[in-house]
Amino acid sequence: MKNLLVFLLFNVLCLSVQGATLEFAFQLGEKQQPRLDELLPDVARQMAFSKHSTKLLTKGMGGAVVEWDIQSLQKREIDNIHAKRWFSYATGTHQLLVRKADDNITVLSVGSGDETQLTHGQYESGSLSTDGTLAVLSKGDNAVEVWQLTQQRKSGGSAQKLKTVLTDFPVRNGLTLSDDGQLIATAEGSYRDGEGHRTVIEIWNTTDAAPIQVLNTGEILGIWNLLFSPDATMVAVDTQKNAQSGIRVWEVGTGKQRLAKSGFEAYWTRALAFSPTSDYLASGDEAGNLRVWDISEGESVIWETYPTGIQALAFSPNDEYLAVALWDATIQILHWRKNHER
Repeated sequence: MKNLLVFLLFNVLCLSVQGATLEFAFQLGEKQQPRLDELLPDVARQMAFSKHSTKLLTKGMGGAVVEWDIQSLQKREIDNIHAKRWFSYATGTHQLLVRKADDNITVLSVGSGDETQLTHGQYESGSLSTDGTLAVLSKGDNAVEVWQLTQQRKSGGSAQKLKTVLTDFPVRNGLTLSDDGQLIATAEGSYRDGEGHRTVIEIWNTTDAAPIQVLNTGEILGIWNLLFSPDATMVAVDTQKNAQSGIRVWEVGTGKQRLAKSGFEAYWTRALAFSPTSDYLASGDEAGNLRVWDISEGESVIWETYPTGIQALAFSPNDEYLAVALWDATIQILHWRKNHER
């Protein structure tokens, strides 16, 4: 009952702490009774705003990819995609990198439905640059494939594999490209007797044969999220150790740790999202805790608790909204504002 009252108050009040504010704007989707044994099919597993912040793309736990119109609050299901796996979304070109049911790896144009096939295989992770010209893929082994895509008017496009990057450990926990396509980050998992589970983050230039940074996260079980900041100066992950979660942020160039928090009550921090200006990081966990972290200060400036878990987060490119996907199958759209006098 206490959490419910907090949730209701959050919908009418504005949170303002140390110059940053979140205010409820509107809700997408109909509220359903959350399940703890298995998340509902309509719970958004992944989310991304379009380039002009007018659309929100979501991938549900059941596989359906939906495009929401932020002005009309209407949605459309993207044809023939609910049987595919969404790897990544290119904001600049409105394209999805997906794995089809037949294991074809395809770049799909959300607007036209045109497809460009990269390759075939049971790839576990992938990422697409914002301009849709580069893609990276991994089967969960010690290799990352780098692909180049070109746009052609009549055929829809073509793809060519540029090279294969060999990693120290299997790429089990995450793979991502920076927005500009210049950097690759891999989250690699290992297990050794006496050491337990460990996750290592390797950062590569797409043109180099060796990593420019190797970040040892220590003895953690694994991660849900691996992402570059929009300006590609930082990389962030969530952590899990001793049944408690946390988050970490490093500088790409120096390897310096900018943010290190642990001991959260939730088992997993399932959602992370950088603000468009790269100065804040939002986190959401299984206990319903939404926190916004000021990276320069190393502390949270907003902390609110929802009555159910948070599965995904997304900032809009225009820096106006933060979308919060809950286990009750709703998406809460919040107005996001900052005091620039810092």
